[in-house]
Amino acid sequence: MKAVVINNFGTENLEIRDVDEPSGGIKVMVKKAGLNPLDYNLIAGKVVYGVSPMPHIPGSEIMGIAMDDGKNIKKGDRVIVYNRIFDGSCEMCISGNEHLCYNGGIWGVVTNGGYSEYISVDEKNLFKVPDVIDDNTAVSIGIGALTAYRAIKTARPAPGSKILVYGAGNTGIFTVQIARIMGLDVYVYSRKNELGKFGITVFNKIPDDFQADTVINPLGNGLLSESLKHVKRRGKLITYGVLTGRNFEADIADIYTNEKQIIGSTGGTRQDLYELLKIMSLNRFYLPVYMEYSLWNIKKALEDFTNRETGRIILNL
Repeated sequence: MKAVVINNFGTENLEIRDVDEPSGGIKVMVKKAGLNPLDYNLIAGKVVYGVSPMPHIPGSEIMGIAMDDGKNIKKGDRVIVYNRIFDGSCEMCISGNEHLCYNGGIWGVVTNGGYSEYISVDEKNLFKVPDVIDDNTAVSIGIGALTAYRAIKTARPAPGSKILVYGAGNTGIFTVQIARIMGLDVYVYSRKNELGKFGITVFNKIPDDFQADTVINPLGNGLLSESLKHVKRRGKLITYGVLTGRNFEADIADIYTNEKQIIGSTGGTRQDLYELLKIMSLNRFYLPVYMEYSLWNIKKALEDFTNRETGRIILNL
């Protein structure tokens, strides 16, 4: 089968080559793949820890057609990959937090990914896509939507409470829509004024005196520090990314005197994904797509990934 392969890190080292078909799980014919910051950074050599095997097939967001029957998955089902590898026996797995498995990792990083014609996946990592969800939205669920859902769920916001979301990229666009469905009063810091059509208040500049019960900020660095002032007393700041940097400064007195909480969130569990698919099967979601490319034109897709202003990049087979 054909696959995208890297022998060494760097986009210039990408090759399209014939490789052996994988085995050991349910065979899936890949139909769609996402291009996200994780995939981009892995290929560029910015995610060098734990990448295995080498040479490596990247690709962590995959939607395809099951080619085999399993216990619950049937041949012909549209499926997406739950992209966390876990052993099922560590403390985290036993407590229902398999996405934090001590002996696990991210599918497509610690294993070969899905930038190929076929993949082979353990059935426990495959989820059937409801018929009402289109393919482009489906391929974006395993990382973008799941990360968003887990972040909101971690905050445990009360219905009607205020939530402020920083950014409306792949995760942010899902965060604001899921929050709206959950009955929250949603505000977003973004240049995408069209989000107002969802009953969301869009800030191009956040008023200095604005505060919310929950603030979700995946941007990192100085923006994370700045967002703390918009967390009200006993409110929560949820973070799941370091887009602009890993370090930030905080006023500790502000945190403890106002009992503010800073909470990390990452990925999601299989239970989260099960719940999310139910929500998404009952509600229409808006997903802006910047461009679709053939998987074999991935070098052009990677070039445009850093230049685009908005929308997803989808790779097709």
